Amino acid sequence: MEDLLPDLETARVIDDKDLIDIEIKELNKKIKEKGITKELAVKLKQRRRTLKNRNYATSCREKKDAEITGLEDIREKEREELQELEDGNQKLREAVEKLKSNYEVMLEFAQQQNLDPTSGADPSYPLSPKQRDSD
Repeated sequence: MEDLLPDLETARVIDDKDLIDIEIKELNKKIKEKGITKELAVKLKQRRRTLKNRNYATSCREKKDAEITGLEDIREKEREELQELEDGNQKLREAVEKLKSNYEVMLEFAQQQNLDPTSGADPSYPLSPKQRDSD
């Protein structure tokens, strides 16, 4: 947890914002120009690496969160689409059942009236609808 707080020695040389933004070659040049001790130079470089890693981790977390949010949005849209398809499918099933029911009523009526249910039928369908339905 110590490395999260700025070191007073390193802060006198360069503040955290500049330490993150400075190129390593520039930092080395600055260290050489100011005659900073080897120990302080190591601390500066470690501090720079710690700060950069923290920024990378934050960036990675934000990117991951954005990706998760995007995927959740896609999943929700797909669920809605699936529900619409299931609703449409159910309506089609109900319509087919209603047509079957109407057909059976008409067929029963035709039989009661001694009408040939296949008369007037399409010649390309030699089977009656009931025979076709059993296939």
